[in-house]
Amino acid sequence: RIWDTATGECLKTIYAQANPPVSLVKYSPNGKYVLAGTLDGKLRLWKTSTCCKTYASHTNTKYCLASDFLVSNPRRPSIVTGSEDGRIYIYDLQSQKVRQILEGHSDAVLAVSTHDSSELIASGGMTADKTVQFWAPKDQVPKLDFKKRKIVDEGQD
Repeated sequence: RIWDTATGECLKTIYAQANPPVSLVKYSPNGKYVLAGTLDGKLRLWKTSTCCKTYASHTNTKYCLASDFLVSNPRRPSIVTGSEDGRIYIYDLQSQKVRQILEGHSDAVLAVSTHDSSELIASGGMTADKTVQFWAPKDQVPKLDFKKRKIVDEGQD
């Protein structure tokens, strides 16, 4: 729905085919589009009230999965999403084709986030996995400054 923030009035209601439950909404970096994830396993890219692109190779029927724009490399603008099959799907923003599938989690990938200026992806797995993983193109790994850190559970002595 599109709301008038000053009056609280609903100006327009937008429906996707079959009207599936919405699990994610995210503005594009340029603010002109909204990416919406739905529980029919699709990501839809909307411009105002028109769905202009659909990405549908990942699995999403039960959980709220995070998705993000990966636009730090202008030669490879992408959409990144977690999936209930334990993978991360990277779609070409324009062609909507799967550019790459990242495997490494052992359960549904509920969280993904991309870096603003580096081709870096962080992902988080569900109950059976419980890990946060970082992904980067092989040629950029030497430039990243990751140091091993011990994570302390504050509930333990």
